[in-house]
Amino acid sequence: MLVCQTYGSTFEKQLKRILSLLLAGMLLTTALASCSSGGETNGGRTEDNTTTAAVSDPGVDETQPAETEEPGPSLAFGEQDYGGTVFHVLTCSEADYEYLAEEETGERVNDAVFARNRNAEEYLNIDLEVIYESGAWSSRDTYNNLVRSSITAGDNAYDYVTGMISCIQPLASTQYFLNLNEMPGMELSNPWWVSSMQKELSLNGKLLSIIGDVSLSLYKGLSVFFFNQNLTAERNMEDPFALVREGKWTVDKMISLGSETGTDLNGDGQWSLADDLYGTVIYEVVWRSMNAAVDVHPVHIGEDGLPVVDDLDERAVSVIEKLTSYLHDHDDVWIMDNDTQPRDAFVGGHALFFLGKLSAMETMGDMESDYGIIPMPKYDEAQADYFTQIATATQIILVPVTTGSPEVTGHVLETLCFFTWRDVVDEYYQNALQTRYSRDAETSEMLDIIRQGAVNGFDYSYSTAIGGDPWVNKIVSDYSYRAIAPASAYAAQKKVWQKAIEKILENYQ
Repeated sequence: MLVCQTYGSTFEKQLKRILSLLLAGMLLTTALASCSSGGETNGGRTEDNTTTAAVSDPGVDETQPAETEEPGPSLAFGEQDYGGTVFHVLTCSEADYEYLAEEETGERVNDAVFARNRNAEEYLNIDLEVIYESGAWSSRDTYNNLVRSSITAGDNAYDYVTGMISCIQPLASTQYFLNLNEMPGMELSNPWWVSSMQKELSLNGKLLSIIGDVSLSLYKGLSVFFFNQNLTAERNMEDPFALVREGKWTVDKMISLGSETGTDLNGDGQWSLADDLYGTVIYEVVWRSMNAAVDVHPVHIGEDGLPVVDDLDERAVSVIEKLTSYLHDHDDVWIMDNDTQPRDAFVGGHALFFLGKLSAMETMGDMESDYGIIPMPKYDEAQADYFTQIATATQIILVPVTTGSPEVTGHVLETLCFFTWRDVVDEYYQNALQTRYSRDAETSEMLDIIRQGAVNGFDYSYSTAIGGDPWVNKIVSDYSYRAIAPASAYAAQKKVWQKAIEKILENYQ
């Protein structure tokens, strides 16, 4: 049994930074003693210098330079005073956990969100008021009409809004929302933003929606592979952690490891989740993430900043055919249209791999075997990066043209995302993993890789608006899942997609 370690790598880095800065401050105080009172700017705040005697530790060789680490990114602006103005946010009640924390309860994520809200309010001197309305697929029209009606009435009911990507993205229009590329106070290259979306969702230079860490659904909905560490150890299999680290975790490796594991345990010739051992069990919704994982995006943003509908190339056809064979010619892989069965089979020790959402780990605390978490596989070793698809139910952010003040809104968004990135994300990881045996550096390293590779391209964000059968974000997954001949099916959809894209572009004039 591995020793429990509850701190994620991001938290460890932050702790090291804090300790380094404290040590540096102690060493510098003697040099500052000659300064009687002069102020020094620190992130927009002014602090008086104080004189403190240096502390010597006889166990430390002071001739050796202390190890220090550069401070991580922080807000580019200091505290602001917006006079206690009430700032309104509309968000989906289905994701109320992103903001709703009325008091400290002792539950780690709740308390971190509570502190995040208070810190942002105090930093900017605002009163954050969040309005919750159902914004799920079944109620998307009602939700979108709330937003549309408010904007057309000019009533400034919401300073910014969030909504599930697949539901609210079709509403994006320069008539309704501001260009986030020009929002004051927002620095979209910071790690608390999914910065790749600047390219993938900017049309004609206009970015109308973005995802930041304030949307905790970003993390819950990430597509990941879980693997049974007991099985890999017992069978002396290749270490999935090492495969990821070495750039060798590929579609071929996923298939080969799964195939060598699958076993008809009772020898009856019939495969059953309750009786046999599968190589891979899959939640079909998450299988749709294969488009992003293998970097197949025939519909994408071109160099001129406009959507392009390319032909399906040989690389795409090759991986589709390979995955089609895997799903239909192997008894040891099972794909299901619900998340409960594959998760339960994995928790029960009946599968090596489970493809699901990261949030599944919140309900896997009773699994007897230890498990690891790794990203989606690459197409091949030549593919440079691992890509992790953001779920279409993730809350995406848009700023109405009727927002009270773009400057205030920009500062609020940047501040909320920063404090979430700094204080909430690790609490979510730790809380979800708190009953696990393995919370070692490898798990933390994988979670960092997964988050760094998080993507949500044009094809995914606008999949419901572009339409077709299948949707553009499901080319790889549907063709393989439904055993569709890719070339002919794709050719029949190109005109449908192109026409829908032309209509989308009208909203960005």
